[in-house]
Amino acid sequence: MAESEGRWWIWGAWLTIGVGVVGFGIVLFTLYGINLGPISHEHAAWSSFGSLLSGFFMVASTGATVATLLFLAHQNKQIQKTNTEQQRVTNAQLAAVNFEQYVNHRRFFMERLSELQSMFGNTFVFEDNDALYNKVFPKNTPTNLEFEAEVVTDPASQNYLGTLSLHLSALSDYASNPREDNRNGRWLVGKLINLSEALNLRMINEVSEGDLVFGGKRTAINIYASDEFVSIAQAIYDSFMFYTGNDKFTGLKLPMGRSANDSLIEYFLKSKDHPDVIQVLKPLAGLEILEGIYLDLCVVDDHIFGYLQPTYGVLVGIFEDRANVLKLRNRMFFVDLVQSGCDQAADALKVVQSDDHGYGVLKKIYDDFFILRELIN
Repeated sequence: MAESEGRWWIWGAWLTIGVGVVGFGIVLFTLYGINLGPISHEHAAWSSFGSLLSGFFMVASTGATVATLLFLAHQNKQIQKTNTEQQRVTNAQLAAVNFEQYVNHRRFFMERLSELQSMFGNTFVFEDNDALYNKVFPKNTPTNLEFEAEVVTDPASQNYLGTLSLHLSALSDYASNPREDNRNGRWLVGKLINLSEALNLRMINEVSEGDLVFGGKRTAINIYASDEFVSIAQAIYDSFMFYTGNDKFTGLKLPMGRSANDSLIEYFLKSKDHPDVIQVLKPLAGLEILEGIYLDLCVVDDHIFGYLQPTYGVLVGIFEDRANVLKLRNRMFFVDLVQSGCDQAADALKVVQSDDHGYGVLKKIYDDFFILRELIN
């Protein structure tokens, strides 16, 4: 409609200018004939007529020039309008392509999260996949897509990937130089919980002895299997690194091992300063008593340790892995362990004098085994 109106407008302008020029010529030559007479053979008359004719053609050419300029201006306006429309269509097509790429990128990311869940036997789920994508790719929107993301560890501008990297680096340092005192048990708990919260995992597997609950949510941390959680965290982080165009994490070449488990066991057994939001699930009756016996055997005097070494070896095997702790659910296994431990402690008491330096610890071990025997019988 607008293009048709523009075409009629330019033709109207041409017609108006043409009629004006013709009308001007008629009036001009009529006045010439009236005032100067008809065309004659006189040279002066033809000279005047030539001047008049020249002036008329000048006016006519000016009118044609104006009409041409009006036409070109209209044509230029139409070209600009067409270019603007084409640019709008092109932008719309690019936006549609960007949006489709964004949707596909998010979908591939979600599929990778599902693969990670399957890799670890569907023991956990990511609580908020959309939020996790936005943390890994904070600059991505339906109108902007970046396939790479930086790992920023500088405290002033630290991002999500940088936070995960720092948590894993701290645990890697611990594995290289383990700390065995109870104060560092608190440090280790804090680092593990920080990493767990950053990954936002929710466990859906069966509850196990040693599972750690934080803020009412069961985490992927188990105090008898700290390396198990760290391996999950590293696999997730390495997947993020691959997806964002970065190198995998190069630390954690050594497991944290028994020292980490022992620190966690001791911290939750002996410390009362841990926050109420932290809880360790121990549904198996007598498990904490057995933990106490294990820790006492770690510090008992050498001349007493020989009597209880078989029991100590069994307890080391139990508390170094979550699956081995679950063996205690087998009542026959638990009863045999307690009975043999009680017998070994009794044999040691027969030869250790009451004034011996290690007698107090030995007596406590025996009493704890006795309590366990009464508890499970």
